[in-house]
Amino acid sequence: MGDTVAILVALTFLLRVNGEDPLVGYCLGKQCFAVFQDQANFGTAQKRCEENNNGYLMTVRSLISHSILLILLGIHRGDYWIGLHLPSGQCPEQASFLRGYRWITGDNETKFQNWGRFEDVCSSKCISVSKYDFLWKEQPCESKVDGYICEYKLDSPCQHVIVKGDESVLYETPLGFKGENLLTLPLGTTATLKSIGSKYICLSEQWLQAPWSCEVFRGGCAHDCSSVNTKPVCTCPPGKTLQDNNVTCEDAQNDPCLDSGCAHLCQKKDDSYTCMCQHGYALAEDGKQCKDIDDCIDNRQCPGHNIKCVNTVGGFKCECHKGYVFENDKCVDEDECSMGPCDHECSNTIGSYNCSCWDGFIRMTEDTNRCQFVCLAECSPECDPSKPHHCNCPNGYILDDKNGKSICVDIDECEMDECHHNCTNTYGGYLCSCDEGFDLVGLNDCVEREPSNVSGFTIPFTPFVKHPTERPSTVKAGGLLGIIVCIVIVILVMVVLIHLILKRRGNLDIAFESQDFGNHDLQQVTMDKYKTLSFDRQ
Repeated sequence: MGDTVAILVALTFLLRVNGEDPLVGYCLGKQCFAVFQDQANFGTAQKRCEENNNGYLMTVRSLISHSILLILLGIHRGDYWIGLHLPSGQCPEQASFLRGYRWITGDNETKFQNWGRFEDVCSSKCISVSKYDFLWKEQPCESKVDGYICEYKLDSPCQHVIVKGDESVLYETPLGFKGENLLTLPLGTTATLKSIGSKYICLSEQWLQAPWSCEVFRGGCAHDCSSVNTKPVCTCPPGKTLQDNNVTCEDAQNDPCLDSGCAHLCQKKDDSYTCMCQHGYALAEDGKQCKDIDDCIDNRQCPGHNIKCVNTVGGFKCECHKGYVFENDKCVDEDECSMGPCDHECSNTIGSYNCSCWDGFIRMTEDTNRCQFVCLAECSPECDPSKPHHCNCPNGYILDDKNGKSICVDIDECEMDECHHNCTNTYGGYLCSCDEGFDLVGLNDCVEREPSNVSGFTIPFTPFVKHPTERPSTVKAGGLLGIIVCIVIVILVMVVLIHLILKRRGNLDIAFESQDFGNHDLQQVTMDKYKTLSFDRQ
């Protein structure tokens, strides 16, 4: 089943490109030939054969192919290109069997020739034939003749559909011609049984009955094709019903689908109907509307490494992860460096890339793919060699002249009052900071911070300026309450200690008054007696 689907998808590339339908065609063995009545020169004719299923102008190498030519041109008038030409810059060769001419396939092998009028002239010539004499006639390759004959190679052609009795079958080839008596049939040919309308398609030497994949010739359906539960189904417009051949439609009597209200598809069942949804949708709760299915829930979708499934309305798609690209149906690492994303140097990594800068440069902060000067207080500018006086400085620097030489000098933005409170100049820029109790908003502005605490106390404080590089200390409300409690305890302890000291001193005074010091009395000393007062020590 998988091989069949792959072949059906491949058939989508067999559709005609140039839009020209051949007047007549003929197939024999593993070759097909078709006549196109379309005025063109030799080169244009060959190009159109290639565009139409990789064909080429007909090569008449044998008596059999000449007989086919007679059949093809039997009812046509005028001249038609075949695939024989004299390469540019060569002269005819009288002794050669093809006189120096070559087939469009590049060789000169042949078992047949049918020369007509011949001119021994060294110029680009191409060959045409007509029904009157079927002789090979020289023409200037730039001339426009009445048409051309294309030849196609067949892979795995099919034989006739096996039918009963005198059943008539119409064959339609992907090359654009059709008929009932084709001897061999190219891949993608459809066969219609005229009596019952059944349809088949040629797949690798066998026939598959319609409906087949909706992507190829609309599944063989007469009206429309839809995918229901991953299977193709032919559908009919309102008022018509599908015939027994599952392909064609006929008028319906009392069709219940006319007023069914089905969002997508309606299938008649006797006197009733059933709503159906196309592939990628599920029937909603009301039994009529259709809702999208997240196909990516199925882990089997998009197998492999570095690939992801992306759900879409009615389906899904496979995408590679960032840094990977599809190559031979696999997601491989993308060499981003090949697209030149970096200013200076690029190194590819798995799924990404890294940029680096030459000596004297650093990566820019806002765009790491770009490089800028490494400049301190001053440095040399970047100048255009073709314009010596056209020089540029890095951001934050200004071009100046020093001793007759241009240099880049750092701009002191702090002198320009860029900051609301405090400013610190840096090489190529500046830094702003705020006073205690203020918060920095943006790059330059300071906004006062409203003080708050959970204890209900209002703590007065005086703002003070700190160095911008210092981090201001902060005390939470719970910590502040703890400090207050500690202070109260310390004060109480000090009061107790003072009380004890005073009490002890009173006891000492009493002891001194009652103490007996022998024969010595303590006397009150005055200034008058100071000079004569003395103590005797035992």
